[in-house]
Amino acid sequence: MGIVTSLYLHVPFCRHLCNYCDFYKLPLNAPEENWRQYEDYLSQSLLRHESIMVERGVQWGALDTLYLGGGTPSLWGARGAAWLAAHLPTNLAGTHETTLEIDPGAWDHAGLSAWKGLGVNRFSVGTQALDPRFLRVLDRAHEREETVRLLEALKGENFSVDFLLGAPHSAEWRRDVLQELEGLLAYGPSHVSLYILNPAGGYKLKSFLPDDEWSAREYLAVSAFLRERGFRHYEVSNFALPGREARHNLRYWMGESVAALGPTGTGYFAEGVTAWRYKWKPSRAEIEAEPLSAKEVLLERVYLRLRLDHPFTPTELLPLDAEAFLALLRRWQERGLAEGDKSWKLTPQGWVILDSLMDELFVVVSSL
Repeated sequence: MGIVTSLYLHVPFCRHLCNYCDFYKLPLNAPEENWRQYEDYLSQSLLRHESIMVERGVQWGALDTLYLGGGTPSLWGARGAAWLAAHLPTNLAGTHETTLEIDPGAWDHAGLSAWKGLGVNRFSVGTQALDPRFLRVLDRAHEREETVRLLEALKGENFSVDFLLGAPHSAEWRRDVLQELEGLLAYGPSHVSLYILNPAGGYKLKSFLPDDEWSAREYLAVSAFLRERGFRHYEVSNFALPGREARHNLRYWMGESVAALGPTGTGYFAEGVTAWRYKWKPSRAEIEAEPLSAKEVLLERVYLRLRLDHPFTPTELLPLDAEAFLALLRRWQERGLAEGDKSWKLTPQGWVILDSLMDELFVVVSSL
């Protein structure tokens, strides 16, 4: 029987729905009613999830990682911490990593204290920008001063900051992302998550987005900047000080089992060479299931490992097509996109164009 020791919980409510974000989210416009309905949904989900685990032949172990994402889960505050303390399906392991996503202006000291009492020992701060002009153009609900207030409160804690590249007007306004990041690093984050803005269709500021070349230059400049300051660029979008990698996210990237609860929360049970993915419906506590074949699992494994600064051998990832894969890696190496000899990994230059490299891989490796 499989053991699951990681849980993702999706909390959908936000105080403001940013116009670029395509995660499932809802406005917190009637807090008491909103939270009551959400907690009822979770209670029903927990019962359904127990039956799912029995059906799939898995059971809980103590949680090694717990991730509270959203939405803006920090809005749930002391009420949420108390609810989870009473309803978590299993205990936290002694060396657990419990992460709370927290936005500037969407927290208070009582809630922060309650979350720490629950066991939260890592925070993910939705900064996205420090320059007030880009906070406004990104439709963020907070001001620079609110970011500073939260970072001051988190000094000495284990926390990550989210940061967006490729923002509208970046080129014409000559955005200085390195100066913004220098300001954020002054507060001592142990981790930085870096994303190039790629909004869904219909984004009203699409015509003001910088071109791909601008965004790629920003990305490579930030990668060099953070690595010079002791951060390891350990995944396409993530940088960490030594030992501060996001353990929960590494579970996904290494293809390990992660359970999920909450509307649109997506879980994954590794089942040998196959796997089983499920996603919670937003309207009711039911799931949509997606069984994954051995071929589908293999393709995901290759893609996810290419995202990581975690050396691999061609035989390890594609044993049946190792020679073709090795020849492709050598061609990528000539272009500065990969590095290695017996073990390989992509460079930041390769990560910038990862999707096109995957297209090349599918063409070259016949069994795919």
